[in-house]
Amino acid sequence: MIGQATRILRHMGPSGLVAALVRSGRAAIARDLFGQRFVRRRIYDYEMWLDTRDRGISRTLILFGRRELEHRVMLEMLMKPGMIIFDIGANIGYYALMEHRLLRGSGKIIAIEPSQANANLLRRNLALNRIDDVTVLEAAVSDTDGDRDFYLAPESNLNTFHPDPQRSQAMRTVTVATTTLPALAKKYGAPNLVRMDVEGHEVEVLDGAMTEIEARRMSPSIIFEVHRRRYGPNHDFAKTLRRLFAAGYRVPLVGSSQESGTLALRERGYVASEPIRTDFMTRAIFRDIRPDDAIDLICTSGGVRTVVLARD
Repeated sequence: MIGQATRILRHMGPSGLVAALVRSGRAAIARDLFGQRFVRRRIYDYEMWLDTRDRGISRTLILFGRRELEHRVMLEMLMKPGMIIFDIGANIGYYALMEHRLLRGSGKIIAIEPSQANANLLRRNLALNRIDDVTVLEAAVSDTDGDRDFYLAPESNLNTFHPDPQRSQAMRTVTVATTTLPALAKKYGAPNLVRMDVEGHEVEVLDGAMTEIEARRMSPSIIFEVHRRRYGPNHDFAKTLRRLFAAGYRVPLVGSSQESGTLALRERGYVASEPIRTDFMTRAIFRDIRPDDAIDLICTSGGVRTVVLARD
């Protein structure tokens, strides 16, 4: 607790610390004194129900009301009215609500979330904002249709198909239904944008769509969060990226992971955006990353957190 308070003070100043302590206290009172598991919080220009028992995204939003600002900026740069969006790993709706605002009443959002608890809270958050035109699918996207074991973490945004060996014994396992991007496209239309944060399963998601992508029957822009520790010889994301580059994809945007990532990109000759202070770090956005650099930064050396892939 003291360490967390010190970080908040260092990055957000005394007023930020006081505000976070007040919000944390209110949530604790609601939970422990009144038995209210969920609290309502204003997030940007919408509202969300947040889970006071969650140690992940809900806790962050209760304390600070925002997260991953570089991802938000990049979404704003990518999105256009009328888009069909597949939000994979939609969690409790932080990005689905954002996307709905950016679409301005047009287009279509398919929000896919395998965790039953997250999907239920996602539906509540859509209803809270009187949104009835987002389709919620309680499932996972992978490289095959079927069923698969899914590991539930104490932090609701860290559920995964690829747990760290040290944590897997403490994680509850459930069986979830899986589908593929082509199957979703057949039912809902080919997506213009795929947004995903799937804790390493981006390898399978993209592999499952590769035949359609290479045949140019599907050409979505893709924004995803990098999970470098979950890639390796037996889970080879570099191979997937090379196939995408051979099919005409490029990397128009990346967001650095932290200050060291910003420095690594600058040392390769890339020009940083204005600094973005978020999640106790300072990040930046960079444009037009060369394929070899992208593969190294994503899969080997690190330094990037959010990546956009797009086909000309």
